[in-house]
Amino acid sequence: MRAKANAPLIGLFVLGALALGLGAVVALGAGMLFTPTLRCIMFFPNSVSGLEVGAPVLFRGVPLGTVKGIRILADPQHLTFSIPVVVEILGGRVALTGSDQKKATAETLLEARKTSPEALIRLLVRKGLRAQLVTQSFVTGQLAIALDLMPDTPERLVGKSDLVEIPTVPSMLEKLTKTIEKLPLQKLVDRLISAITGIEKLVNAPQVKAMPGKIDETLTTATAMLSAIKTKVNPLARTLEQTLDAYSGLAQNVDRRADGLAASATTALKAVDATLKEARGGLTNFQKIANANSPTVVDLNRALGEIANAARAIRELADFLERHPEALIQGKGGPRK
Repeated sequence: MRAKANAPLIGLFVLGALALGLGAVVALGAGMLFTPTLRCIMFFPNSVSGLEVGAPVLFRGVPLGTVKGIRILADPQHLTFSIPVVVEILGGRVALTGSDQKKATAETLLEARKTSPEALIRLLVRKGLRAQLVTQSFVTGQLAIALDLMPDTPERLVGKSDLVEIPTVPSMLEKLTKTIEKLPLQKLVDRLISAITGIEKLVNAPQVKAMPGKIDETLTTATAMLSAIKTKVNPLARTLEQTLDAYSGLAQNVDRRADGLAASATTALKAVDATLKEARGGLTNFQKIANANSPTVVDLNRALGEIANAARAIRELADFLERHPEALIQGKGGPRK
């Protein structure tokens, strides 16, 4: 016979289990069940290979939501395709700075604007909010959606959904691909092949192959020439050294002789001066006796003048030889070329 079930006890047990489950959901979900969310849609014109449901939605690297759905839409008239991606953005993730611009207040941007999430997203779109595919990992090739303010990009809206639409811009890979497609790759390849062919012909040319032998011959000739020049330069250097030594001795001898000649000239000049003084004294005495206009007195005056000129010339010669003793060898005008 089975025991009768205790209904109040079972009720308490069920209530406790529900409370524990609710607490676990709150603890594990970090309050996400009570966080306001907004679903937006983005239309990507090209491939989204690598983007999966659950991929993060980032705003300047900060997670703001996740990807919730990826589909493909076709236009039956024009046969064009687009890929709508539905994302879920969590509200309350953007806090505000305080009055001191350093501390963040508890109030969020959505609460401060006092508007609906849809209106806030549309306002941000007008200010340049754009979506772009970015690579999460180069190893796995997984993609994420990055949001940022790009006011310089066009606002391309498809407008085929009831959800708030965020315009998209090409990814960096798509921009690089378009740039590469615009390059004249065939012409560049042809020029590269032509350049390689020209280099190959130049390297294999007979003149280039014969160049090492010509270089060896040139070096051998240059070595022989330097040896011959060295053989002729050494005796010439010795002869030049001997000539310089001889010239040095000759210059010293000239200096000694010039000094003696200058001394002799000075002595002779002093004797002439003394003779001139005596002659002038005798002339004075003679003039006292003879007539000043007589031929003898005139001739004597002329002779004394010539003696004075000769004495002056001897003095000038002595001074010149004292300043330029080399003039006895080279002459007054210097060495003649």
